[in-house]
Amino acid sequence: MTKLIGAILLISGTSACGLLHVRRLRRRSRILSEIVCALAAMRSEIVTRLTPVPELMERMALQTAVPVSSFFRNIHARLGELGSVALYDIWAQTIDAAPELLLSQEERAALRELARSLGRYDAAEQRAALERAERSFEEFARRADERRGADSKTFAALGAAAGVFIVLILI
Repeated sequence: MTKLIGAILLISGTSACGLLHVRRLRRRSRILSEIVCALAAMRSEIVTRLTPVPELMERMALQTAVPVSSFFRNIHARLGELGSVALYDIWAQTIDAAPELLLSQEERAALRELARSLGRYDAAEQRAALERAERSFEEFARRADERRGADSKTFAALGAAAGVFIVLILI
């Protein structure tokens, strides 16, 4: 009886690990889609309203979902340092301090590249930079969706199979 309970717990534990990875893939896909929406909203704000960066960050913090809203909220909170610290540095440090965004190095680099243009150039240049970033993140989101679709069942099954395999070894 003890072996049976142990086997069930072991298989449940490894299955849960697989399902947690599936959940992370879904969350990452959702975050990337939210970033695409945020970039589109930023582009609209800059092009149509010429919204200053502090107000833009505040609006994005209110209009986006967590954890993307936290990213913009943290940037907005640090904008008082402008002058002694460049916007690019604040943006880059905030990206580095946001592991909850689940971004790859390539995605982090794309966001950093966007920060080089924000608040520095005219609206047309900022629009172009936002459009480039938006296209990049649309591609990142598309790839994440494909990976999620392809890997979700694999990771769920792999978790359960690993548990069964370990149980068979231990019996």
